Amino acid sequence: MNKKITLAEIEFYMRKVARAVDLDWGICEEAGKAARWLAAFNLPGPELLLSHLQSIESKSYRGFIPDCSQPVWQAPSGLICPVIGGAALADRSAQMLEGKVLELGAVACPLLLAATVGQAARCHQRAFVTSWAGVSVICHEEGLSVEGNHADVLLMATESVSCQQREDSPPQLLPATTAYSIDEETWQQIDALAFKTYAPATEESRAGAGAGLTDND
Repeated sequence: MNKKITLAEIEFYMRKVARAVDLDWGICEEAGKAARWLAAFNLPGPELLLSHLQSIESKSYRGFIPDCSQPVWQAPSGLICPVIGGAALADRSAQMLEGKVLELGAVACPLLLAATVGQAARCHQRAFVTSWAGVSVICHEEGLSVEGNHADVLLMATESVSCQQREDSPPQLLPATTAYSIDEETWQQIDALAFKTYAPATEESRAGAGAGLTDND
């Protein structure tokens, strides 16, 4: 059974889920935006992000941060976090605007990485293409397009990724939506992880709730 979730809810909850596995708040913001960006085009951003975050929940996320000083970026764990890697690419978007092609080694859920780069595309009003396996995902100001083997879009991991500016006109945009249909059970998992970020009630917080004993009227 599926339920409809607004894009704003997706961003809010997925940001919380990222925080529940101890990602820094800045990266959590990027995670929420990436999931929302993909859901806006009926792509499974929330599901991919949930699966990735569950896989690193008990691990130090620092092992998934790429060394961006190398010609091909690599992470100590052997797998780059797509949100962290995508944010690093977005930070270096000026280099891509100058014609540089940025290369990464193994990346988890590369579609999430492409979506994070999409935020830079919107900011610069330019198109950036992220490629892996047999597919290229083009993010630009007006939306998102896919070229190549669509079966590779949803890979859970890929051995290499490249990202660069795209000068020619992108292919047809994927249709957009304002709400996303998600499996009820998956949403319950998201909600359960997000709930972990809420502070438990204390005696002081309970005492502070509601009206006080003094009437100030």
